[in-house]
Amino acid sequence: MSRRPSFLVCSLFACSLAPLACGGGGDETKQVPPPAKQPESKVDPVPEPAPIEPTLPEDPFANDKWDDDEDTTGGEAPAPAVAETPTGPWPGPCKISYKGGPTLRFKYTEAGGTVRVDGDNDGTADTCSKFERAGDHVTKVSIDLGCDKKTDLRIEPTFEAGSNLGKAKVTASEENGGNREITLVGLGAFVGLEPGYPIAAKRADVDAQVVDGHVRKASTKGEASDDATALDITYDKDGRIKTIKEDLGKDGSVDRKFTYRFDAKGNLTRIDLAATPPAPAKASKQTATIDYSCWKK
Repeated sequence: MSRRPSFLVCSLFACSLAPLACGGGGDETKQVPPPAKQPESKVDPVPEPAPIEPTLPEDPFANDKWDDDEDTTGGEAPAPAVAETPTGPWPGPCKISYKGGPTLRFKYTEAGGTVRVDGDNDGTADTCSKFERAGDHVTKVSIDLGCDKKTDLRIEPTFEAGSNLGKAKVTASEENGGNREITLVGLGAFVGLEPGYPIAAKRADVDAQVVDGHVRKASTKGEASDDATALDITYDKDGRIKTIKEDLGKDGSVDRKFTYRFDAKGNLTRIDLAATPPAPAKASKQTATIDYSCWKK
């Protein structure tokens, strides 16, 4: 804990001098007349300075507006009309359901949409976000950690030309980790709160092996540590992400493995997650199914 600065209190002391009587010779006492009384000078009182109000830092989320939505689960409202082409995928999933895990519900607008995460499947969203898109890319995500219509974090990604490797500017309060930069690997589909697979390090602090525009390996620079991360990524014949192996700590072990499956049109249809935490915790598996019914209404 930092010590508060101490303030010194100074006391002022006033000294008065009494007039002295001077005696002459003999018994005569010569009185010295008192000094003439000087006219009092009037000094106008100086007003105390007005207290200075402390200035608060500018709120970076002051202009963020959250639309009222009585449907706390996010519902399955129809998405904007879009023509499904024989070779193209839908713009994004409507619902992602993890067996024994969270449910993510998506709504779409012409400019972006919203995501609501029901972590314990009690029918109420625990974390909410809204996102903006330009073409096929998500350009900004605002996250409301308590679904109370208040922005807690903002993520603004940019990807390197011709590559699925990028970085994101994160704006957040100190309580939520402060402003920072993270590294992202694009997944080809927006399936969560982050617009890609996040690595909690600046792009300059991440070594990446990129082949034909696809990240094959990525790891934080430096030795193994609790904050280090290493990824090993494979792709299918169409360039879509097939597996991600995540090594948390860079100790050579695979802590989590994600497997992605797509249909012939490029729609993500399933996510398998296998987690192998350190002992004594047990390994676990989760499967997520993807729903696109909101586009078909």
